[in-house]
Amino acid sequence: MRWAEGPVDALLARAARAHPARVAVRSGDAEISYAALDAAATDWARTLHRVFGEPPGTVAVAQALDPRFPAVYYGILRAGGTAAVVNPLLPAPVLAHVLRLSKARLAVVPPEVRERLLPLLDTLPDLRRVLVLGEDLPDGSGDGDWHPAAPAEEEGAVILFTSGSTGVPKAVRLSHRNVKVNAAQMAAAHRVDSSSTVLLHLPIYHPMHMNTAVSVAATQVLCASTRPSEAIELANRTAATHYYTFPVRLLQLAADPALPGLHLDTVTLMASGGTAVPPRVVRALADTFGLPLLQGYGMCETSSLASSDDPDAPRAGSVGLPLDGTRIRIVDPESAQVLPAYGVGEVQIHGPHVMQGYLGHSGPSPVDEDGWLATGDMGHLDDDGYLFLFDRVKDCFRCGGELVSPTAVERRLDAHPAVRGCAVVGVPDPVLGASAAAFVVFEDGAGADPDAVLDAVNAGLTAGQRIRRLEVVSGIPRLATGKVARDELRGRLVGG
Repeated sequence: MRWAEGPVDALLARAARAHPARVAVRSGDAEISYAALDAAATDWARTLHRVFGEPPGTVAVAQALDPRFPAVYYGILRAGGTAAVVNPLLPAPVLAHVLRLSKARLAVVPPEVRERLLPLLDTLPDLRRVLVLGEDLPDGSGDGDWHPAAPAEEEGAVILFTSGSTGVPKAVRLSHRNVKVNAAQMAAAHRVDSSSTVLLHLPIYHPMHMNTAVSVAATQVLCASTRPSEAIELANRTAATHYYTFPVRLLQLAADPALPGLHLDTVTLMASGGTAVPPRVVRALADTFGLPLLQGYGMCETSSLASSDDPDAPRAGSVGLPLDGTRIRIVDPESAQVLPAYGVGEVQIHGPHVMQGYLGHSGPSPVDEDGWLATGDMGHLDDDGYLFLFDRVKDCFRCGGELVSPTAVERRLDAHPAVRGCAVVGVPDPVLGASAAAFVVFEDGAGADPDAVLDAVNAGLTAGQRIRRLEVVSGIPRLATGKVARDELRGRLVGG
């Protein structure tokens, strides 16, 4: 696996030299060229040097879907600092937690985030200033003593924060090497190059997409609308070649009555990640747009992408093959033995994009002495090395000695024509240890008989997977990431 030389901000400098006039970021009517973006990053670097008189340490920047985010991000790195990338949608207490954890000395955030931060400043001893993104404009002129930083590849570059779905967010430390490698891996896997226009229909600006596009001088289009149909229209107007979104918006798109009339004129690749997309949704979108929906897999700890489906040979239900330079194996969560093809166990990842570690975390590292990252996710590999994901290890359960994946049961349920949505959890069982309980949303007007649906689905399940309780509900609760809120569902049953 080969990647660009120099620190992460050199990706931007190289793109600006090769394609100064090319549009780097387009948002609404605003456009910024690579030359202008590179100059803005240098202005931020000079400003940070003037404020701190030294490398700035850790600077937090909110990943708002804003064309000014990249200049701040690369400016922090150019000044020799570490960019702590913060989700602006976090609740105020969690936002304060991640700023304390990172020891950020400065935060650059949208106005509404600044207002939420001001009452908490007394609890943030390291935070010296809060700047408003787009309003507090840097003035990097007249600083003749400043020179761009030249950190080594293994020095820290970025801090990402986990979603916190299993507790408070952890701070993931990534090196310049981690970030650059993953940008090169993703560009190769998704065939992003200097002729590409990448549309981002996401609630926040993820550095993974940004670094990938900048590494090859592609154009990024930011779509702030929450309506998937408007994102489709924008993709056509801007001649987008790549369309990135996340599962919740794909579910909305598949349910949109206007879907049959939508089309993509120039997009050659649609991709999603974060959580699995139901097969019926994948089929509906593929039939409409004539494109496979590629799903990928990764996490903050892998900088972020680790596997992606193959555009030439997509495999239904899979999150694809390991990226170039990456290895993936499946191990038994109890014995730690490596399992053969189709053996269901914990997914482990090895590669040059695996994190340096957690910041301020006293617990054991998920990365072993040989560099294998234990992900906490369950899955299997097929004979060709394609990865199929099921659940978090903590969500699987043993029923009469059989290890059961709730997702595997959900896929059977979801295939029933009367079922519009579903979720399965394991609940305590006095005889079997645990057993499957299902929450089901039926199609309107289907007139479904829950007992008949249960009998039909159970006929295709193993003894351990068999659903022993079914609750009819109007909707499935989900976390902000789009994942099913299984803890909440378990609580409903156990509490009842």
